[in-house]
This record gives sequence, structure tokens and C-alpha cells, in this order.
Amino acid sequence: MRSHNLLATVDAIVKRPAAAARWPGIEDVRTADDLRKLPLMSPDALEDLCPPAVTDLALDSVDSGMVLRSSGTSGKRKVLYHSWEFDTRVTHLGARGVRAALTTAPRRVGNCLYPGELNGAFSFAQDLTRRLGAQTYPLGTSMRTEELLEVVREHRIDTLIGSPAMGADLLSDPANLASLASLRTYLYIGENLGAARAAVMAVAIPGLRVRSLSYSTSETGPIGYQCPFQGDGTHHVHDDAMYVEVVDPETGAEVADGEEGEVITTTLTDTGMPLVRFRIGDRAIRHTGGGCACGSHASRITLTGRVPRSLNVDGATISQDLVMAQLRGVGVADPVDCQFQVRRAPDRGFDVLLLLSDRLAVRPTGDEVLRRLREGYHLGRVFAMPGFRGFTLRCVPTTDFVRNTRGKTPFFVEL
Repeated sequence: MRSHNLLATVDAIVKRPAAAARWPGIEDVRTADDLRKLPLMSPDALEDLCPPAVTDLALDSVDSGMVLRSSGTSGKRKVLYHSWEFDTRVTHLGARGVRAALTTAPRRVGNCLYPGELNGAFSFAQDLTRRLGAQTYPLGTSMRTEELLEVVREHRIDTLIGSPAMGADLLSDPANLASLASLRTYLYIGENLGAARAAVMAVAIPGLRVRSLSYSTSETGPIGYQCPFQGDGTHHVHDDAMYVEVVDPETGAEVADGEEGEVITTTLTDTGMPLVRFRIGDRAIRHTGGGCACGSHASRITLTGRVPRSLNVDGATISQDLVMAQLRGVGVADPVDCQFQVRRAPDRGFDVLLLLSDRLAVRPTGDEVLRRLREGYHLGRVFAMPGFRGFTLRCVPTTDFVRNTRGKTPFFVEL
């Protein structure tokens, strides 16, 4: 099936010279091995080809279909033209993934994702719920908690779909739990759950099934899904509809099984805006050997984080990896448990606020963390600048972390 879809994808691209010109040599691709000879495509390169200014990559979606915009966590925000046929494919893969993840199908589903602003996640959840034959409650993200709880209680909603942060917030308050007695499943999307959030949800409702709704991006649609035997971050790949590589980011060569690399995706579709060897901005470990306890032999990847995110502070560029390398020395290992805020002052000075989850087992002091951060070669430059005014460490509930409108929790924040 994958080989058939790869050939259909290549033939569709070759028939559109403007698209074929973006991947020199694509006309010779007939196998996955041939595909690896093509150059990687960066998010910046895709941004330069985004509609409406450029429609070279749109095969049949210039005048009909759905227009989406990426969240921008991997670089510039990108606009995508998806045809209605591609959108149907997205819905099918999403529903297939949920069926694989849950032994009991959801019946009443509350959709707590962010609607609008060219964000496709809300409509994705609506459409796949319809495909599952369940009843949907389009709750969104602006409903007051009291009203949301009332709807869940009165209609006996058994499944909620939302961000990891939203789920952890809702379940961390003991006062909410009586109204959530009917809840059996929480499906999250947009970012990894993380150990701290998972622990909160496991304690709140014992036996609650907390699963990934889909490993998906606005650019590609669903890439992978979780079966009951996979934990947070590990997904089976939709091998028939997506070709996924895990490569060395410097050389582009595929890494060995069990090693970490950068995720590269090729959408196997002859409609919408196909992407060939696209760098989606994630890092993962590839597992190719053997099958899974669920019976599937589809390949698996374990997401380990984003390709290093960076922030420029008065000329000094720092990355998430640089910060985490220093924080590991004080027992903080997961980026979802912290947020690095730079707060600007009117006099062009700045101070740094580091938030840590209060669910962490460790409680380092501010002096200890600042000393560690200063020890980083590039990171230390930030704290030696004339404009640096001070450093504050706070251990707080993750509800206090700044979030964007789509419910994601960025690692770097400028205020």
C-alpha cells in the first residue's frame, strides 16, 4: 500500500512542473530508497512557498478545500491549502488511530480544543468523532469551568479531547472530580503529556484512559497513533499514508534503530499540498525491529522533544537544549516541566523568571539554578549582560505557565 501511494504521489507532483521543480530528481523516485536521495525541505523553505502568494505545491486545492495555518512552534507560521479529498483522508486516519487506541469506543465526546484562527485541530476532532459514530459536544476553550463541568455531568460525557495542560488543570482540582464521574477517557493533542501531568491525571481518576488523540501537524495531517501498549510520546506510524525517517540533522542520513534523530516526513497523497522529506521540527527515536503487543507491525517512533528552540536575548542566542543541559544538573529533565521567561523593562533592561512545576520531586533553590545557568558557555552570556536585572525561580502549578491561544505551553516566553 505504501509503495502504491508513493508512486501515486510522485506521479501527481511530476504532472505539475512548478511542484516538481522544488524536488529535483523526483521524477526518478520509485521506491523509498530513491526518496532518500532527495534534499530535505526546511520549514523556512515551505514558508517561502506558502499560499496565497505562491501556490506551486497546491495540486488541486487552490480554489476548493480547507485553509490552515501552523502554530509556528518550528519556525515561521505557514499557510496550507488542503483539498477536501485530503481533509477526508485526515479524518479517516484520525478515526483509525482512535479505534486502535481504545478498546471501548467513545460515545459522548466533549471537544475542548481551540476553534478558529485557521487552526485545524477543532474541526479534526469534530470530523473524526462523526466518523466514529459518537455524539459530539463542541465545547471549545472559552467556556467557564463551572459550565463545562455542568455539561459533562448532565450529559454523562465519557471522553474529553483537549490539550495536555487543560486536562491536567481540570483534574488537579478535587472540587471538579464529582462532576467528572462519567469520564472514562482523555485524548490529548498538540504536545507531549509529560510525566508530571500524567501523574496528576492518574491520581485524580484511577483507571482513566489518557491517550494521544493523534500525532499530527497542520502541514501533514496525522502521522501516527497510539495503541493501548504505547505510552506518552510513542506512536505507531500510519505507514500506508506517511513515510517517516529519523535522520541525523547534520548529515541527513538515517540513524540506527534505537538512536535519536530528527523526524522527516513525506505525505503519501496525490491531492492537497504534498510535502516531500519535510522537517517538521520534532526529534524522536525510531523502533523498526519486531512487532508490537497489539499485533501491529507498523513502525514506531518515540517523540523526545522539539528540534532545539531558540530565543535571542540582546544578541545572545540561547536554545532549549542549552537550558535543559544545565537544569539536568539540578534534577530537572523534562522541558514540559519548566518555562523560561524573559521580562522586558521600559529602560531596555530585562529580568529572567524560570517557572518549574510544583509536581517535581526536586526543589532546587534560585541561587543553585542561577549558578548552573551561568556555567553554560553560551547561556552564561545572558546573565553577564549590562541589561540583566535579576533572576527569579518559582515552583508553581503548571496552570501558571503562560500558554498560547491554542493551549500549547511554549518553552520560551517574552513579556
